[in-house]
Amino acid sequence: MPKSWVEKNNLKKGDLISVSDDGFELVLSAGQQEQKTDSREVSIEAKGKDMEFLKAEIVSSYLNGYDTINILFDSNARDVPKIKDIIRNLSGLEVMEQTSTRIVAKNLININEISISNIIRRMDIITRAMMEDSILCCRGQCNYDSLSQRDIDVNRLYSLGYRVIKNAIKNPRIAKSLGIEAWQLHSDNLAILQLEKIADRQKRIARYICTSSLDRPTLAELDKVYTDISEAYNEVMKAFYNQDKQAAIKTETTNKDRTVACDKLLEKYTNAHVKGKSSNSNLVAVAKIVENLKATTVEIRNMARTVLCYE
Repeated sequence: MPKSWVEKNNLKKGDLISVSDDGFELVLSAGQQEQKTDSREVSIEAKGKDMEFLKAEIVSSYLNGYDTINILFDSNARDVPKIKDIIRNLSGLEVMEQTSTRIVAKNLININEISISNIIRRMDIITRAMMEDSILCCRGQCNYDSLSQRDIDVNRLYSLGYRVIKNAIKNPRIAKSLGIEAWQLHSDNLAILQLEKIADRQKRIARYICTSSLDRPTLAELDKVYTDISEAYNEVMKAFYNQDKQAAIKTETTNKDRTVACDKLLEKYTNAHVKGKSSNSNLVAVAKIVENLKATTVEIRNMARTVLCYE
């Protein structure tokens, strides 16, 4: 047996190996008995570190598959509540021990029992609702706090999905238990990333609408452009679930129309601003809104391209 294959599958003397006759070839696969994998542990020193830097270390440790994360700090540290908030925003990671100088967080989720397709659907449902509620902001019915919280939920699901997919790519046993091939793992990884980016853009759009004082005609035009983008999102996700390449091609080829509509909206508002009909702050807000709308259309197009790569 190739040494690299034996090591990759964590095989040892006495383990079972299955042999499948596929006609022109014999396929060897590691035995199906459940094997206990070694728990990975990492320690992170929090002393003297900026909270954003520390957050990046904790999140990256989670994404890289560590099961136990020890965070070490001074006995008089004031950032403990913030550290616990970071941990709470990572699915399956729970504080199991806390002293005056450290926090021990452990992963309690069995990766083999996670459904990536369910993660994608949950991310889609939340993102779809965020988009609908962000459009309502154009109609004076904005609840930005709710949108912001749901963006956190999407981020949490993305992190979980990334952790599962990375482990499955690295460990063939996990991929087999999930029933997912390598190319599907790659496609799913692209999908959750695109959904996370789209959700983030909806939060930003809502924030700019809520903090500006745009006139009714501008909001009405924005509503129209935004609704068209929302419909494209719904169509591309339908194509994703059904692996409908024709629908994906339609989304791909009509993407330019949505981008042009965004540009025209900004151009019209800019011309009105030049004539002194709007404030500088509102012009900046419209520019930021259009920027995020166009970024949304890009990710919708990318989702269509993900569908087109299916065999």
